[in-house]
Order: sequence, then structure tokens, then C-alpha cells
Amino acid sequence: MIGITGSKGVLGRIICQKLESKNIDFSTFNDDIRNETAIFNWLKSDEINYVIHLASKVAVSDVENNIAEAYEVNVSGTINLVKAIGKLDHSMGVFYASTSHVYESSSLPLKETDLINPINSYGLTKRISELLLLDYSTKNKSLNLCIGRIFSFYHESQNPPFLYPNLLNRFQCEDLSKPFKLFGANSTRDFLYAEAVCDRIIDLVIINHVGIVNIASGKSTKIIDFVKSISPVELIFDIDETEKVNHLNADISLLNKILKTNE
Repeated sequence: MIGITGSKGVLGRIICQKLESKNIDFSTFNDDIRNETAIFNWLKSDEINYVIHLASKVAVSDVENNIAEAYEVNVSGTINLVKAIGKLDHSMGVFYASTSHVYESSSLPLKETDLINPINSYGLTKRISELLLLDYSTKNKSLNLCIGRIFSFYHESQNPPFLYPNLLNRFQCEDLSKPFKLFGANSTRDFLYAEAVCDRIIDLVIINHVGIVNIASGKSTKIIDFVKSISPVELIFDIDETEKVNHLNADISLLNKILKTNE
């Protein structure tokens, strides 16, 4: 049985739908990830032997504005999951949804072995959880751990303050004949549709892959070009050319090798 934390989030909802369509049994954790007892009871009662751990405070601005809660959910929640797993008497697989934000900005496509230097507090909470899980897995061979470093994804079900829905709202509410103020315009990201992200996660879970792997499109896109691609009209941009530029783009050769794809 596959267990899913964070099933009400964008990726969680999509994964549940996809597992259901594949007739794969799953159970969702519907309590607070900060409640260790609830996690243990869920794992034990539903006889779960694999967990897709998605529960997290994700939006960068939400994390920055609620640091204490972000650490409680992103870090303490992961600790609670590990503690609950440790009380079980059977082996467990875990897919941990990490992020590209653990990497240091680089003009080159980022490999899983590249320098780790979180670019914000969100990335730091995720890196701490990575280290916790990696340390536990080395000491407990009954835990099969896969860490998926997910790069930028977008989906119509997202809500602000994420980039994609925020842009769609601005397109509706602003006068697009006037200069369109855009922060981070010249920074680059690796964008992948959320449905495709979830396909990759499920594929990794099904083969019970162990290790760290980037989940992305493998394509670098300037923020300004992404905005142009979804804008209903041609925009006149208001850009601060002195703004600091950063780059988070993935080398997905490992992912392609694991899943034997040529995408």
C-alpha cells in the first residue's frame, strides 16, 4: 500500500488521481504532519510499505513570512515521519519531494552532485530534511529512500503566490497596455507541467528507485520568456536591469537513464 502525505496539494491531488486510474492502492494521510502518533497509527493501520512524502510549506513567500511554521511542517514533520517509520517492524520505501532550491545558482545545468547552497529559507528546510532522511537511511537498511529534487512546475489548479497563477491573475486584473512590472525577468528556471512531474514520481516509486534524482524538463527558460509564452497579448515590460539574476536549471541525464527515456 502506498501512503501519501500532502495529498491535498497540487502534486498530491494529481498523484492520487493517477494512482487511482492505474488501479494502484493508496492511502492518504489526512491529519497534521506535526502529529507523530497520528502518522504512526496511519502507517500501521493501513499497512503502508511506501510513503510519498509531499507534505510541506512550499511557496517561498509563505515560508519567508512564516519561518517557524515552515520549520515545524517541513523539518519537524519529516522527523515525525522518520520516528513513526522507526517503530514499524517492516521495511519501508520513501519518496521525498525536495526542490531545486537546495542548489546554488549556476549558469550550467545542475547535476545531482553539484554544489548545495540553498538560495532561500524554503530550500534550507528541504535540505535539512534531505540530510535527516539520508542519515537515517544509512543507519537503517530497511528504509529505501528516493529524493526527488523537483524544479519549477506549473498547473492550472495552483493558487497565488505561485508564479503561474499569479501571472494569470495579473493578466486579468491589470491594464496590459501599460508597462508590466516583472521581477526576476532575466533569471532562468526549468519549467515542467505538474502532470509530467507526477508521472516521473510515480515511475520512480513503481521501480522503487533509491538515490537522489532531479525531476525537470531539462530545458532552461528565462522568466520573461515564460511570461511571454502564456500572456494573452504582447507586453511592454518594466524590468529592473540591476536586479540580481539567478539560475536553477536541471541536468536530467540521470532521470532519463533511470527511466530509460530520451526526453
